[in-house]
Amino acid sequence: MKFTDVNPFNKKIQKRINKSILDTVKKKDFILGNNVNKFEKKFSNLSKSKYAVGCATGTDALILALKSLNLKPNHEVIIPGMSYISTGLSAALNNNKIVFADIDNDTGLISLNSVKNKISKNTKVVIPVNLYGQKVDIKKLRRIIGYNKYIIEDSAQAHFAFSCFDCKKSLSTRCCKKEMNHKYADISCYSFYPSKNLGAYGDGGIITTNSKKLFNKIYFLRNLGTIKKNVHQYEGLNSRLDTLQATILLEKVKFTHSHNDYRRMVSSFYDKQLSTIKEVKLTSSKPGSSRHLYVIRIKNRNKLANYLLKNKVPVQYHYPYSLNKAPALKNKIKKVKLLNSENWAKECLSLPLYPYMNLKDANKVVRLIRKFYS
Repeated sequence: MKFTDVNPFNKKIQKRINKSILDTVKKKDFILGNNVNKFEKKFSNLSKSKYAVGCATGTDALILALKSLNLKPNHEVIIPGMSYISTGLSAALNNNKIVFADIDNDTGLISLNSVKNKISKNTKVVIPVNLYGQKVDIKKLRRIIGYNKYIIEDSAQAHFAFSCFDCKKSLSTRCCKKEMNHKYADISCYSFYPSKNLGAYGDGGIITTNSKKLFNKIYFLRNLGTIKKNVHQYEGLNSRLDTLQATILLEKVKFTHSHNDYRRMVSSFYDKQLSTIKEVKLTSSKPGSSRHLYVIRIKNRNKLANYLLKNKVPVQYHYPYSLNKAPALKNKIKKVKLLNSENWAKECLSLPLYPYMNLKDANKVVRLIRKFYS
């Protein structure tokens, strides 16, 4: 058993990918080639946004998004205490002031009440993180912060997730509303790291928006701020989505919706089986989640983790510390206590989950957790 395994899927479509790669190589279409443009259009259509700009990584997507807003050093960016380091580093590398909001204790998502309490006259951006594939209620967030501030969605783990805030459907079904937040978020950022729900054969990222103005700015920023050959208008990055990666993603994106459905099915199995174990706290999640990760919380997390590892069940922590405790950010932030985020970091445990995962393996995970607490 593996924690995540992309090999079965990659083998299934390997011939098609090999052919597409060979065609690209023959054309010598390597830098911002035709398949980059094709993939951008495909992704914007599937994510229900008007524009998309490919870039080198998910981290770069966040940095480029912030750069496009012309922020000043005293401008504040509100981020959640629980996320991958990229969320914090993007603001730090853009020389913005980081302000932490705590998380909701049931979902792990940014607490909207906490955001409300952290808004100041210098607040310019809120970055809600769609953690584990769940969507933050951007509609409600927009009502709280108003329309004079920006919302940048960190959707690195939420490819084609739906906003099902009032949905009562089963987790094994697709959302009835299929609203992807783009009416309320100014920019959304995604990662194509290989283990993501839509993963490349290396790094990659993409930025979506409905604003033509922001699209044009980001389009130039990702290519060294170049508006035409040898004319560099902006302080940009060398952050182009590689044509070979775009070629691979064009093949893989065809399966993302069905893979998300499979993740929901396995997650539903976990939910049903683990909900009867009183020591295990499930992460509350709506049907539209892409279920990138399946995360539970337990008080004696390390003991259970070691027991599962001993029995050849791979587990991970997402994440082992809250961002207010991140060493890389210590010189960029004020000391702040984030009770929910810090407790989450101590208790969270991610179980194996991926497309084509055998339900026998999922059942083994459940059986071992039951045995541990019996």
